[in-house]
Amino acid sequence: MKEKNYSLIGFVGILLLAYGEFFPTFINEWSIFILEGIKESIVLQDSGQLMIISFAYIAKYTIIFFLIIFGSMMVAHALSKNLESITFSLLFIAFSMIAFLLFNQFYNENFSSLGFILTIGIVISLQLFIPKQKLYYMISSIIIFLILVSIQWAQLIPALSHFGFGTSDIAVSIKIADNYFTSNRLFNTLATIFFASFLTIASILTFLIHLVNKQLFTVRKYQHQEEELKETRIALVESKVYQEINALVHDLKTPLVTVEGLLSLINMKLQPENNSILHNYFKRMDHSLDKMNDMISEILYENIKQYISIKDLLNYVTSHLGLDEQKADLEIVMEENLPPIYINKIRFSRAISNILENAITSFAGKAGYIRVHVKRIDRGILFRIQDNGPGIKTSHLESIWQDGFSTKNSSGLGLSFVKRVVENHDGSITVNSVPGSHTQMNILLPIHKEGENKVEYNRFNS
Repeated sequence: MKEKNYSLIGFVGILLLAYGEFFPTFINEWSIFILEGIKESIVLQDSGQLMIISFAYIAKYTIIFFLIIFGSMMVAHALSKNLESITFSLLFIAFSMIAFLLFNQFYNENFSSLGFILTIGIVISLQLFIPKQKLYYMISSIIIFLILVSIQWAQLIPALSHFGFGTSDIAVSIKIADNYFTSNRLFNTLATIFFASFLTIASILTFLIHLVNKQLFTVRKYQHQEEELKETRIALVESKVYQEINALVHDLKTPLVTVEGLLSLINMKLQPENNSILHNYFKRMDHSLDKMNDMISEILYENIKQYISIKDLLNYVTSHLGLDEQKADLEIVMEENLPPIYINKIRFSRAISNILENAITSFAGKAGYIRVHVKRIDRGILFRIQDNGPGIKTSHLESIWQDGFSTKNSSGLGLSFVKRVVENHDGSITVNSVPGSHTQMNILLPIHKEGENKVEYNRFNS
């Protein structure tokens, strides 16, 4: 909880305490009504009138002591900052008792200290079972109110007078009047029933809330464990699937080499003329086989890197992009004398292609431009790819890198793949997008000294 929240709790608690101390001065008519009602019930010998006055008495002092106790609780919480600490309980007792003694001193009502101490004890005991969460104060206020109603009825039980209960002037007056009417049979019965009923309700409500909170905690715990188990299962499945895919892709190399060989043999046998339909077919099949080889290399050799010039890289990307049927205008600007970069050609090319394909798709068949600007920045190479498409919503900027996120019913793996590839090359990627204006992707790769990791380079070539 933030410090300003504790300050607010403490301020509200002080206000409630002050209001509780001075509340009787605001309700003089209420006090006069109770005293005159007692006299009138005696004159008329009306026990029903006395019961009405007793309800007024209960209501008055329940409100007063509620303000004092609840205000003391809030001040103690603000100072201790921990509802479950011993410091909170001690401060709560101290503030409550001081406020009670001041109240007795101000109004000289001779209220029973034993009844107030019992009230504080029950409140502290039950609040141990109240969950210390968002609704703590609302639940506590209900429990405190029920306890106070119960204890105020205990003040009117004549049988408890010998134990120090009901020593205030008004409580004594009510019990004297009852003794005159029914020899204390009425309030010994009804007040005891009300005392026991409200205390039982407060206790049952507290334990029900405690049990519900335990059940909610258990449910949340099981849900968390279920999510962890689900994530573990997915990870295991993905790991197994990845291994199976690698094995399958590796096995594809043999039939692919066979197809390449047979295709070359057929081409040599038939020797089709240049630009003939058959020649174009052979050319397209060669191109498709090259792409399949590239994809196999992408899966099997993702950590194998080599030095390549940026010009060769972008030529490779654009040769596979297929802009013939698109209205997109692609412009590439490169600084002169850029050093070669150390990358996995297949995977990094696929990452650049994904960004370009996303830009083309965003045009939705309309005309647009894509600018690829490559330049050196300190010890890195910056690829800046900008388009004038519809842009990305601000609320989506953090989510676009997550697996499965998509706004176009796709797999949602494009940009998450791009991010993994860039980070695998010790680089970083950021996005700047203004909806309705443009989107700009910035990829920064470090410059490695040529000659590093030659073992991996040789493995790749072999």
